[in-house]
Amino acid sequence: MRSKLLQKLVRYRAKLAISIFVVAILAYTAFSSVLNYDLDAIVDDSFSTPLNGAQPASQKGETPGQNAANVYDSHLALVNQKEKSRRVHSFWDKVFTIFDENDVLYKGAPQHLVEYVGDKIEGTYIKEALLARGKMSDRVVAELKSRHEKVVKKLPDEIPEYTYDKGTKGVVFIGGDKFSWLTYLAILALRETGSKLPVEVVMPQRNDYERERSFCDRILPSLGAKCLVVPDILGISAEKEKSFFAYQFKSLALVVSSFENILLLDSDNIIISNPDVVFESELYKQYGMITWPDYWKRTISPRYYEIANIAVNEQKRVRINRFPLFEPSKSQNALRIDIGDASVPYHDLENAVPDLSTESGQLFINKGTHGKVILLSLYYNIYGPQLFYRLFSLGEQGEGDKDTFAAAAVALNQPYYQVNSYIQSHGYFDDEAKFQGVAMAQKHPVLDFDKFQNLIVRPFENSGKSIPIDEQVEKLNALAKESDENFGSANDVPIFTVHCNFPKLDPVFYMSRNDLYDSVANKLKRRLYSRMKYKKTKMEGAVFRNEEVDFEYEQWLHLQEALCVKKLEFVYFKYEDMDQLCSFIANQVTWLALDSS
Repeated sequence: MRSKLLQKLVRYRAKLAISIFVVAILAYTAFSSVLNYDLDAIVDDSFSTPLNGAQPASQKGETPGQNAANVYDSHLALVNQKEKSRRVHSFWDKVFTIFDENDVLYKGAPQHLVEYVGDKIEGTYIKEALLARGKMSDRVVAELKSRHEKVVKKLPDEIPEYTYDKGTKGVVFIGGDKFSWLTYLAILALRETGSKLPVEVVMPQRNDYERERSFCDRILPSLGAKCLVVPDILGISAEKEKSFFAYQFKSLALVVSSFENILLLDSDNIIISNPDVVFESELYKQYGMITWPDYWKRTISPRYYEIANIAVNEQKRVRINRFPLFEPSKSQNALRIDIGDASVPYHDLENAVPDLSTESGQLFINKGTHGKVILLSLYYNIYGPQLFYRLFSLGEQGEGDKDTFAAAAVALNQPYYQVNSYIQSHGYFDDEAKFQGVAMAQKHPVLDFDKFQNLIVRPFENSGKSIPIDEQVEKLNALAKESDENFGSANDVPIFTVHCNFPKLDPVFYMSRNDLYDSVANKLKRRLYSRMKYKKTKMEGAVFRNEEVDFEYEQWLHLQEALCVKKLEFVYFKYEDMDQLCSFIANQVTWLALDSS
């Protein structure tokens, strides 16, 4: 009897062991399926389907399986992150495919889509004069119009939220080599304004990041900044950016940034007023996009409006230069003009992109409201050198990306505000007493907008009567002059940024310029920034004080601190004699200190 009981117990234990072993095998198989999840099956074919962030049911009450659940959740998080990357890559692949399918250099296209002809006629910006500066055949215009229409139709109406972090705001620069050094100086200036905004520095290619690891991983984090690598974000679409150069990367930087609300700054642009307040302003909330003027009038070819299917009303003038005419009492007829009136610049007409041309060294833009503007401007920049840069500039100075953002906004009927205050130029007089500009000081957008509302908009709106057009024209022409105390370069609107575009804040380049560098005294021969000073709020203890700062002296102090005191390593200075460079910088700082007193 006892023997039979023992035999039954042994058989029971054997069955129990086999059962436990089978359960373990099944559990291991299920767990392995998570580890080996088929990521290739996760491809989103739509532009707008939100990411599925669903998680499995909680297993908190199951103590024996708690560790397995934690591991499961951890691996599922990795899978979801991989899924998000795949979805983002898939989205941008579709966008770039749309661009590829509508390449402006189509089969049978002429070598030059826009042919510059003749000399430009100074001061003449009527339709006929603009058309004469850049020739295009009707056949080419028709083909490009078809392609532009397909791009606008196929692009999504907005950039999906899973490609950026909704509700965020920050500052974006482009780095790499010399631009990493200049970006460092620009971030220092940003922090000295009191801004706490996060910063992203876009590295165009993987090898840019590999060469700049010290900059990205050591220098930037202490400044609240980090690097973004374009191929990591675009995936296979990054292959398209290999042919990009210079300012083309700015539109790409808007695309890859994780911020929803962006202040895009050129790396040689020194900000001297806290930008945080602009993001919170009614101006930014109302328009979602803020630009600044360049020196020149718009020279966008009328053929562009044909290509973009923008109906410019050639019988209605709506502005004088950069200021609007008004229509109190619905006086539409008072604003109509004769179609043959040769005195009306083309960009004063209804639906044309307003004067002045745009200077894109600084740009505020909201991805949530102006996502399609960003996408269309990217198309314009991809094919900029072949078509759009030439079509927008017609040989005028400053050819590049600058007008692509405003043109895209107008093409899509999206609002934007361009600062009305004229640029304040800083520079020096050379040996021949000729002024050489080195920097463009742009005015504060919010305070410019307030002045614009108080001096132009409200008086017209509150007049209660129809103001004769001749009277409006006379007043607005006066306001458009550079010397005007209200919107001219010397008005009372504070400076927002100082775009130090040529020569840049580069001590190596300074020493190579015989016209600037005194090799005997080992310093510059002259000041470069017109003795520019600005008001700066600084904290001393618990008290805020307004201090007048010498801009040029301040920049040289930053150079000395970074390169000669902290001895930070930048790829751009890798092969330079730093002792010689620091001797030059020290002499310059000493000289400017004496000259600033």
